[in-house]
Amino acid sequence: MSKQKLLAGLAIVSFAGTIAVNALANLLPINGLNTGQVSNRYPSLFTPDGTTFLIWNVIYLLLVGFVALAWNRRHLSVVQQVLPWFVGTNVLNMAWILVWHYLFIEVSVLIMLMLLTVLARIFVTIYSARLADWKEKTFIRLSFVCYLAWICVATMANVAALLVSVRWQGGPLSPQAWTVVMMIAAASLAFFMAWRYNVPAFILVVMWALLGIYLRWRHTEFTGLIYTAMMLVLALGAAFIALSRKTGEIKTGRA
Repeated sequence: MSKQKLLAGLAIVSFAGTIAVNALANLLPINGLNTGQVSNRYPSLFTPDGTTFLIWNVIYLLLVGFVALAWNRRHLSVVQQVLPWFVGTNVLNMAWILVWHYLFIEVSVLIMLMLLTVLARIFVTIYSARLADWKEKTFIRLSFVCYLAWICVATMANVAALLVSVRWQGGPLSPQAWTVVMMIAAASLAFFMAWRYNVPAFILVVMWALLGIYLRWRHTEFTGLIYTAMMLVLALGAAFIALSRKTGEIKTGRA
């Protein structure tokens, strides 16, 4: 078996394992707790509404496309460069689920940071690659842009859960003020990534996360979170439209 086939095969097996572990986390559930129940043990204001996590379905569907494309185009240089790191993301994803369900919150943050680092490495590889058609642009670039964007937000949420678990009181700022700071930081990162690397999808993912925070707290007394989330979603929406127009002009040669 060639190295290319071996890597593509490992990608398929490890991704199938990731899907299985994530499914079993809620079907068994692992350690008697589903993923949401573990999250509820560490009630952070930054954690969005439960429906927001449906974005994983989109990410995994895109990754199914990547795995299929990677098998069929395993000879491509960019695929060969990404596959070892992709296998690493699958291992880290499964490891995170296990430590999260067994309530090793400190370890879960460490694993999440490792996953974020690996996804950033994949992003750098993809950004510098020349992709030939819509399949490569969708299942290579878009897949990992969405994955990276969501893990950026998830890392912030994971850190917030850790702070709750150690009963950190926020120092000079209230929990609501800290959450506003984190929301602004997430939106600022989305602005930077989208404009610096021309990836509008990054904005959409962060918008979805902020919308989830709005939906969770919209009928509560946390007015600071509600209005901040609304304003950031609108600002990101405007930025997405502007960047999409700019990208369209470049593609048609009008800029």
